[in-house]
Amino acid sequence: MTDQEEYVNRLEKIIDKQDNLLSQFDAKFNQQDTLNEYLSKHNDLLKEDVQKHKNLLRDMNKTVTQHKNVVAKLKGELEEQLKIQQDLHKDYGEIIKQLTDDLEAEQEKTEKLQDENDKLKKENDKLSQELKDVKTNQIPTYVDTFKKHSSEDIKTKATIAPAGSVKRCPKCGAKIEDGYAFCESCGTKLK
Repeated sequence: MTDQEEYVNRLEKIIDKQDNLLSQFDAKFNQQDTLNEYLSKHNDLLKEDVQKHKNLLRDMNKTVTQHKNVVAKLKGELEEQLKIQQDLHKDYGEIIKQLTDDLEAEQEKTEKLQDENDKLKKENDKLSQELKDVKTNQIPTYVDTFKKHSSEDIKTKATIAPAGSVKRCPKCGAKIEDGYAFCESCGTKLK
């Protein structure tokens, strides 16, 4: 073989190698094109997902804002109701104190009236005894004294409990003094 033939052989081998390399590069480029196409589709899907997530985040922010507004409104309403309850508790406390004071005053009145009633009862017993003595002894001065005390007793009783002013509890029927707000027997509130 001559140098020229050898040179041609070497050039053919180099050209074959270059053809092989070009075929490999073509295959690699085809693979790269396929990969690029796949990545492009995948990027499009990712872009859609990102847009969906952005929309979802925007909607969630709107919902969170709405929930914050609702919570703020409920908080305001609860604070208002708490203030109303506190005012009611204060008012109830004042009413209970007033009722307690009224009850104590009524009890004091009742005790005073009971004392007066006991005094009148003793005086009445004394006068009844004097009347018996007058009837048995026929002493006219005792009769005058009895009449005097009886008329005073009637006047006193008339000022304490005038005739026809006896009231009765609508629930239990117990006697009620004028000015009482509650029945002493059963506790029913009177009109």
